[in-house]
Amino acid sequence: MKNTLEHITFKTVWKINEKTSNLLGQCYAYINAMLNTPIRPDYHKEMLIVSLNKGALATTAIEGNTLSDDDLKKIQSGKDLEPSRRYQQQEVENILEAFNAILGELIREKTSEIISPRLIMRFNEMVGKNIGDAFGGDPGQFRKRNVIVGAYRPPSSEMVERFVQKLCDWLMQEFHYKKEQHFDEAVLEAIVSHIYIAWIHPFLDGNGRTARLLEFYVLMRAGIPGFASHILSNHYNNTRTEYYRQLQYASETGDLSSFISYAIEGFRDGLENTLEIIHRNQREVTWNNYVHDEIEKMQNEGKNPKNLRRIRQLAYNIPDNRFCSLNDIMILSPKIVGEYRGLDQKTLRRDLDLLAGKGLLVTEKNKYRANYELLNSLLADSSIPLKRHF
Repeated sequence: MKNTLEHITFKTVWKINEKTSNLLGQCYAYINAMLNTPIRPDYHKEMLIVSLNKGALATTAIEGNTLSDDDLKKIQSGKDLEPSRRYQQQEVENILEAFNAILGELIREKTSEIISPRLIMRFNEMVGKNIGDAFGGDPGQFRKRNVIVGAYRPPSSEMVERFVQKLCDWLMQEFHYKKEQHFDEAVLEAIVSHIYIAWIHPFLDGNGRTARLLEFYVLMRAGIPGFASHILSNHYNNTRTEYYRQLQYASETGDLSSFISYAIEGFRDGLENTLEIIHRNQREVTWNNYVHDEIEKMQNEGKNPKNLRRIRQLAYNIPDNRFCSLNDIMILSPKIVGEYRGLDQKTLRRDLDLLAGKGLLVTEKNKYRANYELLNSLLADSSIPLKRHF
């Protein structure tokens, strides 16, 4: 990295090429689709928890934290990790607490702030809270001494406060927050503010986590749904070598174009995956509604309601993406286990064949799967191929 400050210009030193512009358009379309898709409250809550957990693990993992999903589940069940890893537990808990505080302010309280030195210091304080000596500085306090990060020499401590204030003033002027900020501007502000915090390195410790927390804040402030909040941190962690390479390249050249393109491409991919998860949930809801209606018709045919309740649970829980044997089906879910407790496989096969006869299941070599193809008849139909022109 450069050992001069030529790259810290507070100017628009990037270009959005056609590919990046198209990626931004796709991001906007995916987010609009998410915001306009009804999601069951229980599933929405589950998605949000998973997203925040992933984001917390990812942003701390970039800095060397080794906690796993299983470790976090243990912590969230009320158990502490062993003393030697207690500081890593605190690091992740701090990020989760910060995420929830931000979402509370932005979503529940409907209050937002401009990017200011006070806000940036607050985020660093959140990052370093209660970590003790494992956190190499005073949380929430600008550094009072000079540092070297690898081969990179950030601005001297005397310049930090002035540079942070200049950054905040520039972000407000450049990205027009509170003046009908557009989606593209919000995404760029999030990424650019992240890079500049890394460059200025205003704190003795926690600069990366603070930068990514600020990025999270700007995206959430722009209206991106909370269950998509982990995407950029997850992308940086999954491509950690490239993340550091892009930061270094931006510092050496002073050009942010490549980092912006790299970040937006990962953002697009993550949004696409998240939308696929939402669509899978919607298919499941639609399937269960369809099954319920078909089973109701069987009741009108004089079938025993008690048996139909059992058969309904069977149809709800058989997957559509693989064929299952009778032995597989008997233990597919607690509900199936409960409904068929004390019954033999002959009863199970009879129920399965009834569902297959109604077209709700597909059979192959004495195995069964849900016939989600029936839902294709519910999709919008068009005789004209859909094309997009650029």
